[in-house]
Amino acid sequence: MTRLTRRNALGLLGGTALTACSPAISTSQLGDDPFEGGIGGTGIVGLMTGTGSVLVNGLRVEVTSATRIFHANERTNDTLLVPGRTLTMLARARLGRFEAKRIDIDDPLTGILLRQANGYSVNSTPVRGINDASGRVGERVSVSGIWQADGSVRTSLIRRASASEDSVSGVLEGSASTGWTIGQTPITPPSGQSLIGGQFVVAKGQFTHGTLQAHSLRFGRFREGGETLRQLSVEGYLEPVVQAPGFRLAGLGHSFDNRLQLASFANSRAVYFGPYTGRFVARRAVLVPEAQGQRASLLRPADGQSSAASLSGDRARPIITR
Repeated sequence: MTRLTRRNALGLLGGTALTACSPAISTSQLGDDPFEGGIGGTGIVGLMTGTGSVLVNGLRVEVTSATRIFHANERTNDTLLVPGRTLTMLARARLGRFEAKRIDIDDPLTGILLRQANGYSVNSTPVRGINDASGRVGERVSVSGIWQADGSVRTSLIRRASASEDSVSGVLEGSASTGWTIGQTPITPPSGQSLIGGQFVVAKGQFTHGTLQAHSLRFGRFREGGETLRQLSVEGYLEPVVQAPGFRLAGLGHSFDNRLQLASFANSRAVYFGPYTGRFVARRAVLVPEAQGQRASLLRPADGQSSAASLSGDRARPIITR
C-alpha cells in the first residue's frame, strides 16, 4: 500500500498537529468515559450494530429532527439506517447523550457482484465474509463493511443497489505516473483532476474494462462545517506504513499521533477512541470479534446508557505512548 505523508492526512477536520514535546498520555486507568475528557464535535466511523437510536462503535447516538442524513451525497431519511451499514457520523454530546448532527452512508463498494476465485468481488476489489451470495451474482449491489490491510472489504451487509452508477469509497493510493487505486479498484479520474494519495475519496462513475472511469470525486469524510472535530471513534484494521507510529487505519486514512505504540493491535479488529488534535490520539482500543452477532452483543449499550460496558471494561485496552 502507498505510504501516508503528513500532507496526505486529509479528510478530517480539526486543529494543529501534536508536537514532539507534548506530554505523555496517562494510561494508569481507564475511566467510564471512552473519550476521557470533554467532548466537542465527535467523529464516529464504523458499522451500525443495532437500532434503538443508532448503535455504532458501542455508542448510542440519537437521531433527531435536526439530523441530516446523506447516502451517496444525496439527502435521504433514516430508513436506510439498518444494522451492518457503514456510517460516518458527526455527533455532539448533550446532557450525557450523543446526538447526530450529520450521518453519511458511504458504502465502500457499489457495482456488479462477480465470482472471484473462491470468493466474490465488486469492481475488482475482493469482498470477504460472504457465506453465499450466489443468488446475487451479476446484480449491481452496495457492499457495506470495513477495509482490510490487503485492500479487500470485510463485508457486513449487501443490498441491491438503487443507483445505476458504480462507486468506491476509501483511501486513494498511487500517483499520476503509476496509476490510482482505491482498495484493489483501479481509478481513472476525471480529465484535469489533480489528486493526492492518502486522501479519503468517494469516486463515482462506471466500472468498465477493469477500471472505474470516475466522473465525480468527493474528498474527505467529515463535511459538516461550523464545529471543530475534537474526538474520534473509529472501527477498523491497522495497516503498516513507514512513518511513525508505523500504522494507520486501513482504507480510512486516519493518521495516528506518532507517539502511539500500536504493534500489539496489528492483527486485530478493534474500535479506537480518543482525541483528535490534527492526528488521532487514540487512548484505548476495544478488540471486537469478527462474527457480526457477537460484535453487536459486545457493543450494545444497556437500556438508558450511552455507551457499552465493554468500552471501559475488561476488553478496553490502553494504548501506550513512547
